[in-house]
Formats: sequence, structure tokens, C-alpha cells
Amino acid sequence: MPPSPSAPAPPTPPPPQITPQLVSAAYKRALRFGAFWRLRPEERAILTLARKLKAIKSPVLREAILKILEKVWPSKAKIIKAYEEGLRLLARKIQLALAIGAVQIAEALRKAGPEMIKTLGLQYLNTPPLYRG
Repeated sequence: MPPSPSAPAPPTPPPPQITPQLVSAAYKRALRFGAFWRLRPEERAILTLARKLKAIKSPVLREAILKILEKVWPSKAKIIKAYEEGLRLLARKIQLALAIGAVQIAEALRKAGPEMIKTLGLQYLNTPPLYRG
């Protein structure tokens, strides 16, 4: 049965971001699974200190934390990478649609939700490098 037009749309999940809360969860997970002690001392220091920040804005720090997340929490790191890659791909698709004059398609792509962006990124990441465009 299709949803009625007056029914509210299901809430879309927020895009994954590297926040101090995520770093704190990764720290706890690393301690729980013993991965914390397999990290290099500087990676341990970054993970410990980034938990105490109010916001993570530095691109260098974000990249360092993402590399640590790949070792500690690979599934979460893959989701974050997929979202970033999906955003890049969606922007390219919108540019191509506008270049060929498909304004309606570009508008439809602009309304893409976080799930579609994540799906695009996961498709790209799971495609062998030989077949990537």
C-alpha cells in the first residue's frame, strides 16, 4: 500500500561526519577489542586527544583520524569514505547533466538524500579500479 500524500516522509539519517563523539566511540571500541595497543604511539595520542575537542575542522586532522578509524573500526571508516566519494560523484553527475542540457535531471540529482549518496559511494568503492571511470 503506497503511503498517503499527507503522511510525513521517514526521517533521513544525517550524513556521517568525524566528530568528537565518533572519535570517543572509536576509542572505546579500540580499547574493548585490543586494537588500541596495536596503534603507533602518535595514533594513540591523536585518538585520545581528539576526543576532548569541541569540533574537528582541520582537514589534516580529519585525514589522520580517518586512517586510524580504518585500523580500529573499518566498517565506519568505509561508510565515511563512501559518503565523501558519493558527494564527489554526485557533483560530477550534476555537472555532466547541466553540460548536456538536462536541467530536470540535474534538479532531481540535487535532491538526492544521504542514502543515495552513500549508495553511489559504496558502488564506486566496490568497483574494481580497472572499471572505474
